[in-house]
Amino acid sequence: MKIRDTTMILFVNIFIIGCGNSTSSSMGNQNMTDMNENQKSNIPYLKQNHAKYKQHGSMLTPVSVKDENKKSINWTISATSEEGAMKLQEHLYFMENKLNSDQNPRAFDTLFLMEAYMKYNRYYTTLVERSGTDIVVSKNAKTMCAYKVISAHSDAVSGDFFAQGNIMKNYSSIAEEILASKDCDNERASLQRYISERKKGRM
Repeated sequence: MKIRDTTMILFVNIFIIGCGNSTSSSMGNQNMTDMNENQKSNIPYLKQNHAKYKQHGSMLTPVSVKDENKKSINWTISATSEEGAMKLQEHLYFMENKLNSDQNPRAFDTLFLMEAYMKYNRYYTTLVERSGTDIVVSKNAKTMCAYKVISAHSDAVSGDFFAQGNIMKNYSSIAEEILASKDCDNERASLQRYISERKKGRM
């Protein structure tokens, strides 16, 4: 079976939900909400089985193929089972719905806020194809700023999630470097305003 979705986003938008409120009661409620959303998005399964996703045709950790001139990023990933591929697909749908409804997974992390802004405002597109245990993901950015954001995200997915199962690292410092670069001159003011309005502390 092959499924195409021109607006679906690659995982790893991703792997933990940002949160934070001031009162202990609110914090408890938020923690329960986060636990429920983690289950719905298949985060526990994906974390536990992170090493079962491989670069297609090898036993290596999945990595993206980047083309800066085309502002494109492509993945070809093989799961060890069709269940694994479907769990990943379900995660992609869940996160896509989050972003399309203007919500912010990992609101404590500037990189994920920047990507959420880019996705919601159509600065890049995503195509996902699944056939059996294989998943192909293609992203194409419209600006160099958007490309740098999705490129940094792909590095995090490969180097930290797939390689180590790490879903806790904060990429805000990397995002700040991208935001300060000349590549983001045109988007900077809007991004800074968005981040200021949306960013939350981490629990």
